[in-house]
Amino acid sequence: MRLKGYQEDVLDTLSAYLKLLSGAVDRNVKAAAALKAAGAEAELPDPIAASWKAARESGLVPAHVGHWRELRDGTDESIPHLCFKVPTGGGKTLLATHAVERALTDHFRKRTGLVLWIVPSTAIYDQTKKQLWDRGHPYRQVLERASGGRVKVIEKLDAFTAEDVRDRLCVLMLMLQSAGRASKETLKVFSDNGNYGSFFPQGDDFPALNKLKDEVPNLDINDLAEGAIAGVKPASIKQSLGNVLRLVRPVIVLDEGHRAYSDIARSTLAGMNPRFMLELSATPNAARSNILVNVSGRELKDEEMIKLPLQLISFQNETWKRVLGDAVDGLDNLQKEAAKFQTKSGRYIRPILLVRVDRTGKDQRGGGFVHSEDVFEYLTQQHGFAPESVRRQTAEIKELKGEDLLSELCPVRVVITKDALREGWDCPFAYSLAILSNTTAANALTQMVGRVLRQPHAQRTGTDVLDQAYVYCADVAVNTALENIKKGLEEEGLGDIASDIQVRGGDDDVKEITVHRRAKHRGVRILVPKVLHKGKRRQFRELDYDRDILGELQWYKLAYRSAATVELAEFDPARRHSSMIDLADGEAFGLKSDGAEAREIETGQIDRPHMIRQLLDVVPNPWQGARIVDDALATLTTRYDAKQIARCRIGLVDHVRNDIRSQVEQQAEALFRRKVDDGTVLFKLVGPPLEDLNWPVPEVIKTRVRKNEPPLKRYGQDVQLSLFDPTFEKDFNGFEKDVAIYLDEAEAVHWWHRVAARREWGLQGWLRRKVYPDFLVWMETKRGTTRLLTVETKGDQLAGSSDTEWKRRLFQILEHAYDTGKEAGEVELIAKKPKEMHFRIILQPEDQRDGWKPELQKLLSAA
Repeated sequence: MRLKGYQEDVLDTLSAYLKLLSGAVDRNVKAAAALKAAGAEAELPDPIAASWKAARESGLVPAHVGHWRELRDGTDESIPHLCFKVPTGGGKTLLATHAVERALTDHFRKRTGLVLWIVPSTAIYDQTKKQLWDRGHPYRQVLERASGGRVKVIEKLDAFTAEDVRDRLCVLMLMLQSAGRASKETLKVFSDNGNYGSFFPQGDDFPALNKLKDEVPNLDINDLAEGAIAGVKPASIKQSLGNVLRLVRPVIVLDEGHRAYSDIARSTLAGMNPRFMLELSATPNAARSNILVNVSGRELKDEEMIKLPLQLISFQNETWKRVLGDAVDGLDNLQKEAAKFQTKSGRYIRPILLVRVDRTGKDQRGGGFVHSEDVFEYLTQQHGFAPESVRRQTAEIKELKGEDLLSELCPVRVVITKDALREGWDCPFAYSLAILSNTTAANALTQMVGRVLRQPHAQRTGTDVLDQAYVYCADVAVNTALENIKKGLEEEGLGDIASDIQVRGGDDDVKEITVHRRAKHRGVRILVPKVLHKGKRRQFRELDYDRDILGELQWYKLAYRSAATVELAEFDPARRHSSMIDLADGEAFGLKSDGAEAREIETGQIDRPHMIRQLLDVVPNPWQGARIVDDALATLTTRYDAKQIARCRIGLVDHVRNDIRSQVEQQAEALFRRKVDDGTVLFKLVGPPLEDLNWPVPEVIKTRVRKNEPPLKRYGQDVQLSLFDPTFEKDFNGFEKDVAIYLDEAEAVHWWHRVAARREWGLQGWLRRKVYPDFLVWMETKRGTTRLLTVETKGDQLAGSSDTEWKRRLFQILEHAYDTGKEAGEVELIAKKPKEMHFRIILQPEDQRDGWKPELQKLLSAA
């Protein structure tokens, strides 16, 4: 699963922080050794607080985040505990698995140990368990890569040994209730248990027990009533899961971390002696969490992760049947559009309608409340839905259990629920939400809006109705519904995109408005070049990545270059054995995959088709993928026996994939450069008859704003040089706002424009993803020189990241292409034609907030 741009930024920021942390720890170790050698004593600074301070001073962590929020474990050691603020739909679990990988490899330099994965609810527990136990799931594959294929997923009552923790990466799933010292669930975690004897000395080995207690003073011990020996120090140490955690010092992943802010929860988590703790939350409290990264809703929108705008259709004084009927009509229209889209693109989407009702219990029907059975009968009898296409998911009936809602064979089109889908339910095919609850409609809007926001395949369709979400509600005033949806978005960490709610009917304080260019720029045709490609008839068209880059690579040259030299030992091969039981219903879960893996290792029969499938995201042609795998295996089998290869295959396949991806990108870049040099790829303004291939800067743009939406201001006055007037503050983050205001003060700037990501101008290069620069800046001098400057803004912590370096190289190539390329068509007709185009990535330096200004000033003064 390829990471989105903001996800790469999050992980690059984490890696940068871990580098600071490791450096601070190493300095303390050296200082302590020097003091000991000198026979001196001195109090050393806390390396964790010191690394956070360094991160703030360098700009890695925004200054407004605040100072380090200390949390100490049961041995009085400071815990590095960080928080990722990521909205709903942003891929928190995927980020967590990658974060675990980076913490293990970048900081702890160890691939084994124990990860304690804590979740807040049964729904999220079941979903995460299913994902982590599935060997083919991307989340599991990241952990397999991190551990060299030695993952063991366990639950609270499963037995595991000290050898497991030493030789494997054990992932222990736990409910948040088990982190509250007063709860019944917690008692199970901290009670004596015969499953963990390998972690403790023999019960009568008192010297070893004393030593262990001195090393880890917060271990629980048995009192006299529990069998301790009177007069012996210490009383016997409990062989509990809680004590095991204190001994092995786990990495903790805390999902929905804001739910664990109570003193009891925090002290219990700290008392597990974690060596690292990562909180995931859409709405963390900066007074309790050390927020390392803050992903905005706009970033999710730009990466096509969520459906927007959100259409609100509110009804008053109408029956629930009328509301549901409109929702069904909307669902039918979505299904028709989805069928058309599949015909054109091959992508399958089956829109699903969620219906929220008042009552679901067997004896609760009637009394003026909307019951799940009322809705089921109405849909099947009045609207002709097949019974199997309508599912009830309630406390009593769980008709979605085991259903793969994304399968083309799945018939489900409607899901009826009350509270069962409030959280932990992620189905990107859910498009519409109908709130029929008469009594709690306002609260339901707040609680369930996030269930319909995920975009199928995390990729927009280009069909407006399929790129939006829909909410139908009964007996709620429009403004009340709007406020509750806004509140719901805020609780999902998406408050910054609240202006993307569109309302049908009623008064609305969010409206779509048309914004015009400033008067002096109206009527002037301003064209910006796109990246073009010459076709067979020597006619230009937009560069098509699949056709013009992937389609022309020399796939036959790709091979696993390390097959003759790679040491399989680097993948730490070990046979994984894990017994995984679903405690809820007693059914074995996951044994099939374990057994299949064991047989593969035992017989030495490599799952060749599986290895080929793992390359499809890099090598889309399965025949070429098969050739690469076969050639690699042919070489490897001359050096290793089949059992060794089978045992190491997870790390091996990942190594092959990364090697091939590197070759594909190198070939693609070389091909792109050759095509620029020989004129096949053109980056230049074109005139008639090709004029439509330029991007015309629009005369008007549409945007949705709240009542009294604040404009962007400079020294208390509205900005004056933006191409469009008014320009709203909501469209800028902090750094972008600073850059915009600086541009607004520059003498050489004629106008500047904040480019709307993924909706306006984008640049296609040799990688699939386009670059959408942040600013276009038009400069004119008194001598008549015109220059178009393109600016991409980034925090300096991302300097050197793969994404930043790729953009930098692409910008250099395109700037050269514009300077040297030959014009096509009659461009004299273009009124505004820049003589030069320059591309720059402006970084916010580590040492000072305004350190980016000299570079930008140099560019502006050169005009």
